[in-house]
Amino acid sequence: MEMNKTTTNTDEMPLSPEDIKAIGEIELGPAKHEIFLNKHYKKLIAGGIAVMVAASAGIGYYSYKCQQAELAGASIVQAMGTATAEGVVEPSAYDAKLLTQVSTEYADTNSAELAQLLEAQSLLTDSARVENALSLLEGLAARTKNDLLKARAIATIATYYMNEEQNDKAVAAWQQIIAMPSNPYSAVAYINLGDLARLAGDIEGARGYYTQVKAACPLSPLVRENVAELRLALLDVDAPKPVAKAEPETPATPAQPAATDNPFGIDTANPFGTAQPTTPATDGGSTDPFGGMSTLPGGAN
Repeated sequence: MEMNKTTTNTDEMPLSPEDIKAIGEIELGPAKHEIFLNKHYKKLIAGGIAVMVAASAGIGYYSYKCQQAELAGASIVQAMGTATAEGVVEPSAYDAKLLTQVSTEYADTNSAELAQLLEAQSLLTDSARVENALSLLEGLAARTKNDLLKARAIATIATYYMNEEQNDKAVAAWQQIIAMPSNPYSAVAYINLGDLARLAGDIEGARGYYTQVKAACPLSPLVRENVAELRLALLDVDAPKPVAKAEPETPATPAQPAATDNPFGIDTANPFGTAQPTTPATDGGSTDPFGGMSTLPGGAN
């Protein structure tokens, strides 16, 4: 008797409850990201295009800003004349019209405010336009967010007032600078405030400013080169008093000879010193002007 061989087909084997549960947890059909892409592919494409356009616009705008900044800087160099001039160019040589053009055409660049500062410095050299220059500097100092540029504008105003001996206005301007955060003009402000106080006779006020600058601006050349220290030392030294210039002595006038009608001692009776003829006496008391010659030559009477 033959034994029946039993073959086992795993595909036809009944599933255990665990297998059925595992299969139930498998989600059949397309993946979630595929469903999302199918539903929103148009939006994604549009968004990608928008991002590319925005990026291109940003790059283009940045390039434009850089180009504008370069053009503005080149125009300032041209207006100052530093491209061809040798040495320091005085503000009186600046091209004020070109600087005005720079501040107008490149208003969105940092060079616009610098152009205004330089224009004001140029105008200060023209006595007829000083008020315009001061107004431009004051406006720039009030609106700029650049502390260094603000300090430079105020320092220009203060220096002008010092040169014009309007010391009260100069003091007010320098005090604005020391009230700001430390900047390259702080040490100059302290020293000038000390000098102005000394000129006004306020020795202790001057001493205070010269002392403060050493603590506030220790790295400034005005401190490191002992400028402030020297001024402190000179406060206790009496200023030299001017000595009256001696008048030169007038040389003595030589004695003049006494006035006379005949200063040279000339014999007025015989001014030429010629010999006078002798007139011998003759009988009868007559005179013979020819020296006794009674007859003419040749015996004629």
